[in-house]
Amino acid sequence: MFTKMVKFEQHSKAMKLRLKIFFAFFLPWIFNDSFAQTKLALEQIQIYSSLHPTANYWHLPSDVSPILNALDTGIFAKLNLQRELTYPTQQKELSKQNQLGKITIDWSKSHAIPTHAYLELYEMDPMIAYQNKLIDISDEKKDSIHSIWFLSCTILNQKQERVFQKTLLVGIIPLQTLGMGIPFTTSATMPVNLFQALTKGIGFLHPSMSNMDYIEAKVPAAYATDNYWMPLLHNQPRTLFDTSKQFISYVNTHGLQLLRLPPAVLNKLDLKNKADNYPFKQVVATIRKNRSNYNAKEYYQVIQQLRDVHQDKDFILSAYLEFNPEEALMFLPEITPIIFEGNDSIGFFKLKEMIVEKNKNFFPDIIYNGYDSTKQFNLGTSYGPSPIVHATVIEGAAYGHSFKIQFSLPQKQRTIIVDDQIIMVVEGKNKPHQMFMVPAANSHPMIDDAFRNLLLLMAYSEIFQSPN
Repeated sequence: MFTKMVKFEQHSKAMKLRLKIFFAFFLPWIFNDSFAQTKLALEQIQIYSSLHPTANYWHLPSDVSPILNALDTGIFAKLNLQRELTYPTQQKELSKQNQLGKITIDWSKSHAIPTHAYLELYEMDPMIAYQNKLIDISDEKKDSIHSIWFLSCTILNQKQERVFQKTLLVGIIPLQTLGMGIPFTTSATMPVNLFQALTKGIGFLHPSMSNMDYIEAKVPAAYATDNYWMPLLHNQPRTLFDTSKQFISYVNTHGLQLLRLPPAVLNKLDLKNKADNYPFKQVVATIRKNRSNYNAKEYYQVIQQLRDVHQDKDFILSAYLEFNPEEALMFLPEITPIIFEGNDSIGFFKLKEMIVEKNKNFFPDIIYNGYDSTKQFNLGTSYGPSPIVHATVIEGAAYGHSFKIQFSLPQKQRTIIVDDQIIMVVEGKNKPHQMFMVPAANSHPMIDDAFRNLLLLMAYSEIFQSPN
């Protein structure tokens, strides 16, 4: 049965089709939907991925009865055809791209059956569909589509004439659910979810559909297994955030937590100002002494306010930035950024980049759903372990504790560590979406909500976001 884990959207606009298409089976064939009640032999189901031909996530499952049922209750029933249930269907996993669209006819055991059907399932790079104008979607949406599956059903009569052929395009879009970790690019989702989507798509085949119609399947994303986050995240509850309003809110054992992140304020420094009362006089002197070619660059003081409403606390991060038009913004290493609570200094931080997590790896050949570590799938691609590398690490101290905030997976996931112990793993690129919190009984006894919220606010402060 198809579950709600896979969501489909129908696109009503007819797809444009170029005369010369990459595969012969794309051609629209004449069909006849006035069959009498006729027996049918489903000769073959063949499948292939030109996107990842050496992987095995696309191989047919051991039980293809859901696919057969989708055909029986779908297109076959609509064409008044009855599949011969005792006739064995050949399952063929192709090995080369040049085999696509080619059907080998061998009816030696089914010559007495009046009609013969073939089902072809091919995964392609979305660029093939875009370049051939097979689907019409916005540029903004293209990045969300992992692959396009072409589902083609062909029916021949006893004269080996095509009497029906339709192809449906299914765009596979991986979505965040409860999964956390390293999103995997080879397989958009776990095989069970992929074949749920393909089976549902097969059920959409219809005599009156336009050839090359397009639908979308939204499926739970797949993640690479690892030995860093996965042991912590296994079957653990997630705390969800609400960021729909001006606050970041979530609920913990102490009630509703409301956090606010005002925009950061930039104050440009005047390197030529030599007045004794210039508030940035010492900063300018430090820049002149330590930064090369400073006249070709710009320098700023950045102030990031942070508000913990529940604790009624206001924090400020104060730091200095260097801007080089040919490079990215960078924090000045010569001036330590300070953390204030109100007017009081309570800590400091510094930034490091491209930090390798010692003895911690992810395993791209083995995927899971990012939640239940017992449900894993080996892709069979022989990828070796890869080191976990944090793009940025905020490292500092506050309230007498050391802390680290690790930005990983192109800044989509943050790992928050206090006194060398992970206390939170938070998912969300520019705003938090969900997090795992180490239970209070297992975490540092001196870490209160105010400190947790400060680190959470820092993790999503504007000053640490990647500028567009």
